[in-house]
Amino acid sequence: MLASALLIILLSSVGAAVVVSVLFTLRRRSLTRAAGAFDCSAEVLGRTARWRLGVAVYGISALDWYPVFSLRPHPSFTFPRADLEIVDRRAPGTDEQYSMLPDAYVIECRYDVFRGSPKSIRLALDAEALAGLASWLESAPPGANHSMGRFT
Repeated sequence: MLASALLIILLSSVGAAVVVSVLFTLRRRSLTRAAGAFDCSAEVLGRTARWRLGVAVYGISALDWYPVFSLRPHPSFTFPRADLEIVDRRAPGTDEQYSMLPDAYVIECRYDVFRGSPKSIRLALDAEALAGLASWLESAPPGANHSMGRFT
C-alpha cells in the first residue's frame, strides 16, 4: 500500500515537471517566432538582481522584455520608444560574461526621463540586435522620440 502511494506521488511529480517544461518551451517558441524578437539578457540597476535571460520584442511604440523562465503572458519590462535612449555600450566584464549569451555587448539604457521618473537598465545583446535596436530607436516618426534628432 505504501509503495503504491509513493509510486503515485513520484509519477505525479514527474508529470508535473514535464508539463512545466513543455509550457516553458511553448512560451519561448511563441515569443521568439514573433516578428522583431531577439535574445536579450537584462539587469535592473539599483537592485541586487542578477542577469536574467530573456527575449525582447519590438512593438510600434515600445520594446517589451519577457524573461525566459517565467510563465507570465505579459512582459516584465516595457520600454517606451519615445523615451528610451542608449547611454553607454561596453564589452561584458569577466564576472559577467558567463551569465549572458556569447558575443554579447552590454548597453545601459535610460527611460522614463520625460515622464519625470528616470530609470536605468542594462541589457546584454549581440551586435546584430544592438544595431537593430539603435535603428529602431532612430527610425521613430519625427517628434516621437525625445532623445533623437533634437535641434538646439
